[in-house]
Amino acid sequence: DINKQRNIIGGGINIAQRVMDCGDTGHILASKVYAEGLSEVKKEYEKLFHYLGRFEVKHGVIVEIYNVYDEKIGNQIQPQKTPKKGEVSSLPLSLHYQTPPNPNFAGRTKLLETITQWYHSEKIKIGTLIAWGGVGKSALIRKWYDTLAENKIHPDGIFWWGFYHHAEFERFLDALFEYLNQGKFDPSQIKTSWAKVDRIKELIVQGEYLIILDGLEEMQESADRFGHLIHKEFVEFLHYIADARVRGLCLITTRYPMKDLENWTEMGYESISISELDLKDAKALLKKRGISGEENVFEEVIKRYKAHALTLTSLAGYLNKYYNGDIKNAPDITFVFEDDAKRWEDIHKLFRRYTEKMSEAELTFLKLFSLFRTEVKEADFTGLFRKPINGMALNKSLIEIENLDFIDLTNGMVEWQLIYHNRERGTYTTHPLIKGYFESIFDEEEKKACHKTIYEYFGGKIAKDLPETLEKMQPLFEQVYHGCSAELYDEVFYNVYWEKIYRRKKYFIYHKLGAWETNLSLARSFFPNGNFSQMPLVSKKDAQSWLLNEAGRALLSIGKPKEAKELFIRGINMVIEDNDWKNASRGYQNLVDLQFRTGELEKGFESAKKALEMAEKTNSYRDIRDSKVWLAWILHLLSKDKEAERYFNQADELEKKISGYRLCSLGGVFYADFLVSIGRIDEALELTKTNLEICQKKIWPDDISRCHCCLAAIERMKKDHNKSETHLKEAIELARKIGVPDLEIEALLEFSRLGLDMKKHKDAISKATDALKLITRTGFKLYEPEAELILAKAYLAKGDTIQAKKLTTSAYNKAKSMHYRIVENEANNLLQKNCNLPISL
Repeated sequence: DINKQRNIIGGGINIAQRVMDCGDTGHILASKVYAEGLSEVKKEYEKLFHYLGRFEVKHGVIVEIYNVYDEKIGNQIQPQKTPKKGEVSSLPLSLHYQTPPNPNFAGRTKLLETITQWYHSEKIKIGTLIAWGGVGKSALIRKWYDTLAENKIHPDGIFWWGFYHHAEFERFLDALFEYLNQGKFDPSQIKTSWAKVDRIKELIVQGEYLIILDGLEEMQESADRFGHLIHKEFVEFLHYIADARVRGLCLITTRYPMKDLENWTEMGYESISISELDLKDAKALLKKRGISGEENVFEEVIKRYKAHALTLTSLAGYLNKYYNGDIKNAPDITFVFEDDAKRWEDIHKLFRRYTEKMSEAELTFLKLFSLFRTEVKEADFTGLFRKPINGMALNKSLIEIENLDFIDLTNGMVEWQLIYHNRERGTYTTHPLIKGYFESIFDEEEKKACHKTIYEYFGGKIAKDLPETLEKMQPLFEQVYHGCSAELYDEVFYNVYWEKIYRRKKYFIYHKLGAWETNLSLARSFFPNGNFSQMPLVSKKDAQSWLLNEAGRALLSIGKPKEAKELFIRGINMVIEDNDWKNASRGYQNLVDLQFRTGELEKGFESAKKALEMAEKTNSYRDIRDSKVWLAWILHLLSKDKEAERYFNQADELEKKISGYRLCSLGGVFYADFLVSIGRIDEALELTKTNLEICQKKIWPDDISRCHCCLAAIERMKKDHNKSETHLKEAIELARKIGVPDLEIEALLEFSRLGLDMKKHKDAISKATDALKLITRTGFKLYEPEAELILAKAYLAKGDTIQAKKLTTSAYNKAKSMHYRIVENEANNLLQKNCNLPISL
C-alpha cells in the first residue's frame, strides 16, 4: 500500500477475494468498480468487460462480476463456480422514474393476483392497466413489484420507465437498449430508433425480462388518432413482444386504450380497465393513513369522493395535518366524474380547499415544484427554491425560514403525499394531476419569472461544458424548455439551441448523436403550445423560417414526409412574402429533397426549377449551383440525360469558381452517379476520390457515407469486389452512426447489387429485404422499385421465375407511376428478356 506495508487489508481486498471465489482456471474476472474504472481510461478496454450478473457470495455479500475476454485472452464460457441464475437477478435493476413504495397501500387483491397470473402465463406477454388519472395504476404496479419474491418471480432483468416524469422516446429507447445490450453490440454504430428497436428485438428473446412502462399515455395520441402510439417504432416493439412469445412480461399503465394492440388480444395481449376503489378498500386506505371516525361518515365521504384513490390519499394527508385525522372534517364536495373535464374540475375544487389551509411557504413550494418536468433533486431546494427569483418576493417565505423548518416542510409534503420521495436517488416527484393543479394557479408573470430562474440555474450547472451524450445534455434540454416557458425565445434560440446543442454548423444533435426525435421535441418548444401549425415565437424572420425548415428536416428524417412537406411549404411562402429569395431557394431545395425521396419526381422537377429561379434573383453562386444540381439529378431520374448533363456541367463550372474544386458534397455524389450511368466511370472515380477527401477534411459524415457508397458502386463495376465491400462497410457504418435512414437504404441496396454480382443471392435478398423494411418505415418510396428489381434478379438467378416476375411487374408499375424512367426501363427490359411478360412502354 502507500505506506509500504506488506499486509494489506480493507474493503477492496475483501471484494477481490469474493471475485476470486467465483473464478476457475482459464477465466479472468473483474469487479464492477474495476471494470467501470478501466473502461473510462480507454474506449477499447470497454469491449473486454462482459457483465455476468449480481451474485451472493460469502457472508451474504452481493458482488457484480464481469468476465474479461476477447479473441486472444480470457474465456467467454460462464465460470463453473459462478452461482446459478435465480439466486439473485442476473442483471442489476434498471429503474427509471419509478413510483416509490406506498406503505399505506390497501386492497386491489384480485388485480394483484391477475398481474401475477399474467407473468406466469405462457400466453400473455403484454398486460395493460387502463384507468383515468389518480385511480392508482402506478401505486398498484409498485405494490405488485414489491411482492415479486413472494410470488416466486425471478426474471433475468427488470426495467422500469416512468413516462410521467420523462416522456422522451429516444431516452427511453437508449436506456432499454443499453440495459439489454450489456456490451453485445457497439452502441455508437446503432443510432436510428429503428436500428435500436431491431437490436432490442434480438436481445429481449435471450432472457426472461420484466419491462414496466408506466404512464404510457404520454407516448399516445390524444386527438385524431386517440390511443395510437405516436412512434411507429414503439408499435413495432410492442407487436414483436406480443407475437414473439418472449419470456417474462411487459406491464403497461395508461389512461388511454391501446389502439395499436386491440387486434392482438389472441396473440399475447390482455388489458384490464381499473375503476375506483370499492368501499372496503377505500376504507382500508383511509384507516391505514390514520383516519378515524364513525363508519357511516366514512361511507358517506367515500361515496361523495367517488372512491378516487389519489383524492382519498391527499384527503388523508389534509385531515391528519389540520384535523387530527377526523373524517368528519372532510371538505363538503361531491364529485361528478361524468367525463374527463368534470374529473379535472372536481379534483381542482378539492385542491382549492386544501390551499386555503396551507401556509404561504407550503403553497409557494408546491407552485415552484409544479414547474419541473423531471425529478427534483435535493440540491435543487438549496439552489433554486431558497434563492431570490429575479428580484421578486415570490419565494420570500421559503428563503426566510430556518433550514430545519424547510426540511420539516418538505417532509410534511411527503407525508401528505403531495410529493413523493425516492430515498435511493435523493429525488422528488409528484403526480401529474397535482402538478397540473398547482401550475394552473400560478400567476402567469410570476410563473415566467420562475421559469427564467430555473433556466439560468440549469445554465449555471453546466457552465461552459459541451456534453457529448444525450444523457449529459439533459440540462441543456431543460434549459430550452424553461427558457421558452419564460418567453426568452431569442436568447434560448441563439445562446443554447444554436450554440450549445447544434454547435453551430456542426449540427451536433443529429450528425453526432443521431437524435432526430429529441431535436424535433426541442424545435417544438419554440412553437405556441408545441403546435407546428403555428409560427415559431422567435422574433427574426430568418430564425422563424430556419425553425420551420429544421422541424421539417427532422420530420423527414424520421419518416414523416407528409408533416415535413407542410412545414417546408409554409417556410417557403413566408420568405417569398418577404422577398427573401435566398431562403426561398433553400426552402425549395429542401422540398426537392423530400419529393425525390418520396418518388414525386415531376413535382420535384417543378420545385427544382423554382429553387433555381429564386437563386438567380439573389445572384448567389452557391444557391444557383445547388439548385442546378437538384435540377440535373431529377432530370437524370426522369431519363432526360442530355438536359441533366448540361445542368451538371454548369454546376460543376460554378463550383470551380466558388472553391476551385469540382462538384463536391452531395452534388459531387449525384454527378458521379450520373457519370457512371453514361459510361464515364474513370472520371466518376477521380471525382469521388477528391470529393471524399474534401468531405473528410470538412467532417461531413453524411456525404462521407455517400462517397463510400458511390466508390463501392464504381469498384463493383470494375470487378474489384473486395474494395467495393470495404467501401460499403464504411458507408453503412457511418449511415447508422449519424442516424440518416436514406443513407442506410442506399448502402443496403448497393450491398444487394454487390451480392448479385458475386452470386451471393442469399445475401442480396437479405440486404434488399432490410432496405424494404426501412423504405416502408420512412415512406421513402423512390427506392422501393429499385429494391424489388434487385430481389427479382436474385430470385431469377435462383430459378424462381414466378417470384421474379411478380417482383419485376411490381417494380415496373411503381416506377412508371413515379415517372422514374431509369428503373421503369430496366424493369421492362428484364420482363421482356427473362420473364416472358412483355410490357409496352
